[in-house]
Amino acid sequence: MKEEHTLIPSERLRQHILTHISREERRRARIYVLTSAAAILLSLSGIFASVQYVVQALYQSSSYAYLSLLLSDTDIVLANWQAFSLSLLESIPLLGVLMSLVASFALLVAIRTFANNLRTGLIPSFGS
Repeated sequence: MKEEHTLIPSERLRQHILTHISREERRRARIYVLTSAAAILLSLSGIFASVQYVVQALYQSSSYAYLSLLLSDTDIVLANWQAFSLSLLESIPLLGVLMSLVASFALLVAIRTFANNLRTGLIPSFGS
């Protein structure tokens, strides 16, 4: 039978390896914090721009006319709900709504990444 020899690294080597791992984790977390902070700023500006676009498109389309009809003549709307819903759907600026949803999703992902890496990237641990 073969005898297996296990090598046990010295305590100094072990500590050196753990220190390097800790430094790399902190460096990676700092990069994630900085990139997610930039993504938060970009997605906030994207949300602002897309909401402005949606509001402008709603003013230019006849969506407000349909919504005022919904509030003023509910009986007529309920009698012709299929035609009303299709007309309302055609007048909604779907591109602006989609841009707002994408920017909102990007904001949520960036906030999650920022929060997950903030502690590791900025607060030094006891071991390092």
